Amino acid sequence: MRPADLQFIRDLRAVCDEYGLVLGMDEVQSGMGRTGKLFAYEWSGIEPDVIALAKGIGGGFPLGAVLAKEAVAKHLVPGTHGTTFGGNPLACAAGNAVLDIILAPGFLEGVERKGRKLRAQLDALAREYPQVYEDARGMGLLLGLKCVLPQGEVQAACLAEGLMAITAGDNVLRLAPPLVVTDADLDAAVEMLRRATRRVLPSGAKVAAK
Repeated sequence: MRPADLQFIRDLRAVCDEYGLVLGMDEVQSGMGRTGKLFAYEWSGIEPDVIALAKGIGGGFPLGAVLAKEAVAKHLVPGTHGTTFGGNPLACAAGNAVLDIILAPGFLEGVERKGRKLRAQLDALAREYPQVYEDARGMGLLLGLKCVLPQGEVQAACLAEGLMAITAGDNVLRLAPPLVVTDADLDAAVEMLRRATRRVLPSGAKVAAK
């Protein structure tokens, strides 16, 4: 849940250009508007040579894709790249429907705004409960809370409050709400998270000032 430094991404592009290397990026989780832009790499202002997409691109229907520049794509001739369900018409129709929504005017800007709002709420929660959370991290609507307590305990408390959250590496509780989440939904989720946090708060621990 640690966004790469944007200058690092730019330098990586420069190194690949200098030595004739292919720059590939995994946008399976971070793509399709998750960070507030269609693809996360766009924040750096560079273009990769090939990217992998899945998950969000189908809006819940199984779909994956590989996008490549011509210099790379020309090597993917018949026999070198294939898949049993490649070109599935129903999956592609689902992907087109997803793109209609994501590329609608103002949609991505809304994702970015909601991401900033949720991040601010998570930052405040981490400050308020330092015995449970070390910090908040991530960008857009792909965020996480680095836990002080075992992440599984916090996740179980969230589930008990009706909030579905998943875990990530480095003892992080991961939050990835749907891109169509409303402000009211976010407020309700944060309140559930607050109640879950109180469930696991060590006995005698004091709540920090907001």
